[in-house]
Amino acid sequence: MHIGLDAWIIQDGNYGEFETGREYRFALEFYPHHIVASGGLPTGQLSHITDGLYDASGTILFCSESAWVIDFGLPAFQEAKPPAWAKVGASVVGRFYIGVDPFFYFEHLKDEPGMPNLFRQWVIRRIQLETTPWQESTDERGRKVRTRDTTRQSYVDVPATDAWNHDGGHGHYVLECAPRTR
Repeated sequence: MHIGLDAWIIQDGNYGEFETGREYRFALEFYPHHIVASGGLPTGQLSHITDGLYDASGTILFCSESAWVIDFGLPAFQEAKPPAWAKVGASVVGRFYIGVDPFFYFEHLKDEPGMPNLFRQWVIRRIQLETTPWQESTDERGRKVRTRDTTRQSYVDVPATDAWNHDGGHGHYVLECAPRTR
């Protein structure tokens, strides 16, 4: 599994630094880039594209007004109102970014009635620091914004995260890990 992690999640004190070869307990969060009801296509599949990005299919396990959970073979949540068509048991397909739960699940979503247990123990096998160059542009309001130049995507292996120093404190990591099976 390739799981995204932004430095701010560590900087906020939600987790300590991550190191290769160690185990950590966390839930997964998903961000849909594109999602549709699949009408019964096979579910529980993740096809890694890059970074923490996947083409995936899954089954909706939980829906509320404020969050939903999809089982992609491993369950992940999004703290957002689900689409109107989303119902428990429905199949979905799309493109998703999978990341470490920043704090939404472990602070309050885990206590919602009917919310499944999403915590898993993860063994970190590799950590990659994104080194894709930043580019500056102007948004629709005329403000300067920095985004990654996706045409020049690059990463370097690091033995551990260093959220306060990597990439000037704006680091983005990819944790290559596996759920502990015992």
